[in-house]
Amino acid sequence: IQRKRFDVLRAMLPDAPASLANSPGTFLGEGFTYDLVRPGIALYGGNPFASRPNPMKPVVSLYAPILQLRSLAEGATVGYGATWKADRPSRIAVLGLGYADGYLRSLSWPANDGPAQVCIGGSYAPVVGRVSMDTICVDVTDVDEDFLQRGVRAEIMGAHITVDEVAKWAGTIAYEILTSLGMRYTRLYAPADS
Repeated sequence: IQRKRFDVLRAMLPDAPASLANSPGTFLGEGFTYDLVRPGIALYGGNPFASRPNPMKPVVSLYAPILQLRSLAEGATVGYGATWKADRPSRIAVLGLGYADGYLRSLSWPANDGPAQVCIGGSYAPVVGRVSMDTICVDVTDVDEDFLQRGVRAEIMGAHITVDEVAKWAGTIAYEILTSLGMRYTRLYAPADS
């Protein structure tokens, strides 16, 4: 129906360039793309479909270094307000990013849809405690010890953790996650074939 109505209007302005398709519309086929498209979130690897697999590859990766490692006894707490309590002896990594960098406070334990995660050495580690201004804490108890060293980079977003997952955990949309990223990150622009 929308396309038919658009075609009626387009016939009234035959010389004007026509654009109907946003990110999801670009995948509907040639009949919807007209002269140009407005791909929006798809340009950044965000999933333009709420209920289908993402046809896009991630184009934004975000990493944070491990600054410190701590061993905690069962019952010890983490973060302002002691919002997370260890239910077993645990290893905690302190990572160098926080809400001053655009890592939203809503990603604090417990996040909206399960705990927010990071990936270290191919293993997932939940964010525990509150997101602080400059740091977050993650439970690395189940991460291979070979990857638990100061300076090792934790993937916050990238090949293993999509911007859409981070947005879901934060209770927001991928656009907000991407536009919130602060100026303290070192930005590297990679060629398209990398």
